[in-house]
Amino acid sequence: MNYLNRIIITATLLAIIILPDIIFSQNIDLAEMDVLAREDGKAYIFHDYAIPLSHGFHVYRSVNNGEWVQLTDSPFFPVQNGYQLQQQMGDEFDFIQESMEIENAQRTFLLLRSQTDENAIINATLPNLARLLGRSFIDQNAPIGEIVAYRIEIVDDLNRPTGDILEHESRLTPERPLQPQNVEADHEERRVRLQWHYPTHDEDPATENVMRFQTYYRDVSNNRTVNATDAILLRTTNQNEYRKHITVPDIDREYEFWVVAVDYSGQQSERSEVVTLLIRDNIPPSMVRRVRATVSDRYHSEITWPASTDIDVVGYHVYKARGDEEEYYRITDELLPPLQTFFVHEETEPGVQYRYAVTAVDENGNESERSNPAHVYIWDYRTPEPVSDLRVSFDVEQFQTELSWQSDTEPEMLRTFQILRRQIHPEAGVTFDQLNESAHLDPHFTDSGYQDGFREGLTFEYGVVTVALNGNRSDTVWTDIQIPVITPPEPPASIDVRMRNTERVQVTWPASVSTDVTSYKVYRHHVESDSTNTLAERGRGMRVYRDDEIKLFNQYVYSVTAVDSAGNESEPVLADTLLAHHQQPPPRSRNVQAFTTDEGVELRWQVQDSNIVDRFKIYRANIATGIFETIAEVDGGQTTFIHAESEAGQWFKVYPVDRMGREARTATPVQAVNR
Repeated sequence: MNYLNRIIITATLLAIIILPDIIFSQNIDLAEMDVLAREDGKAYIFHDYAIPLSHGFHVYRSVNNGEWVQLTDSPFFPVQNGYQLQQQMGDEFDFIQESMEIENAQRTFLLLRSQTDENAIINATLPNLARLLGRSFIDQNAPIGEIVAYRIEIVDDLNRPTGDILEHESRLTPERPLQPQNVEADHEERRVRLQWHYPTHDEDPATENVMRFQTYYRDVSNNRTVNATDAILLRTTNQNEYRKHITVPDIDREYEFWVVAVDYSGQQSERSEVVTLLIRDNIPPSMVRRVRATVSDRYHSEITWPASTDIDVVGYHVYKARGDEEEYYRITDELLPPLQTFFVHEETEPGVQYRYAVTAVDENGNESERSNPAHVYIWDYRTPEPVSDLRVSFDVEQFQTELSWQSDTEPEMLRTFQILRRQIHPEAGVTFDQLNESAHLDPHFTDSGYQDGFREGLTFEYGVVTVALNGNRSDTVWTDIQIPVITPPEPPASIDVRMRNTERVQVTWPASVSTDVTSYKVYRHHVESDSTNTLAERGRGMRVYRDDEIKLFNQYVYSVTAVDSAGNESEPVLADTLLAHHQQPPPRSRNVQAFTTDEGVELRWQVQDSNIVDRFKIYRANIATGIFETIAEVDGGQTTFIHAESEAGQWFKVYPVDRMGREARTATPVQAVNR
């Protein structure tokens, strides 16, 4: 970034400011030079070398690396003292002296020549000063569009080159400052505030050469244009919004305002959009003070204040507000005369605190700020009506009570409803809990119970009280509710199912651990038909059931549930699958015979009850008292069997086996004989 750009970007205040880390150089090797091609075809050359007193310089130009051409017929010598500078600058010099708060011209000159960052900004913003101090030069016929090198050669007081040279090369591309945007203006009487937008260097790098702004206005009535820039209005770093205050000479006139941007060569942008403003007397009267308010015997507010001393006041307006937070509303339809310094507000409401304020209005319609607030409270002795239609219900899903009621109390009179609760069964004291800690204005309330919620089965009493703004309370309206028991009890821990007396099933179970169980239900599931029947419901002390309606050799699953006082039924406890059967094994086979045939030994027998026999197991031994081994199993409906591997003389036993796998306890051995 070149030297001049650093000056522009680092500037931070209006008028003369301190520019850190940037000063004019006394060392030619460290000096820098910059060239700005203007839209009018001129090139503005600016450098930061402090030319010694009595020294001057020649300027040379080279186009596209061509020969150097001398632009100065004779050396240019800067002014040598403050009186020369003052004479040639005129009003600009006076402005600089005023800004620097120095009256001596020579001292001003010496300070402007000093190597300070302050002077860097002054020279960059005042091209005429830079020229007179030898820090700038204008190429009047610059070869725009070409690559041009400029050389500044320092000479002494005898026109002899000192050997100090500054050079800079760049393409001369014409530039003109971007015009300011979004110009706005407002005013207080003759003082106008002008605001505009201009992008920062980061937002638009093309604006890097813009150094300052100038503001103008035109009196539409006489077409007179005025440069209103009475100070160096610098463009500053990281700022894109600017403001300037201008005082116009007359009121009741229309003025046009605009802004231009100026680069460090003094070249101006096109003017911004023009803002037209009608300057009128818009200064309001002085604020009315010492306003007071009292309550009359009829509960009306009486507001008083001292008369305004502004000579152009034509009347007053009175404003009111309720409480401390509500907005003010005007209560005077027309202006009160300038000598009337009281007002009675009759449309007051009991129990309301008001605050009042007064404004003064002048002949141009300007209204002053509101006065100090005057507070007054209208006492209210009314008692609110109690609520009606108080109802309470229980939300089973949310496990909370819902209260609702009707109220005839006007909303603006209501301070709060108080919601009360206490446990009445089992009784837990006579003190009520107030459920709402803050104001509650809705005619309904949700109670989630204690910290751990509601306990099932308890009964609570609720009360609702209406409290008015004046603090008066209505009678309390009561209602109560029992919290339903919705959690099922625990089932019995186990169930015991067994056969009794051949064709009866006995079901027994222990007591549930839940204390509110009132009965138990017994169920039977028939596996083959996939059907379930409720067999019985027993009182909490009867934990046995005998099922006589079963069919032998059917499979059943018995279960028991616990039922509490609210009718809630527990999960069932299930027994293992039971096959209904006789308690005793089947009787032994009768009339067992064994004889040999061509196919082998043929056995025949009879059974006492074929319905309980599932199959027969046949055993064989070589002697009657020997060890019998199983040789076959046959179906329970079969009473004959031929064993091809047996022979006469061997002994046989036939055992009936039931569906439980139980064999008959005894069997008579029979020896096979020849037929």
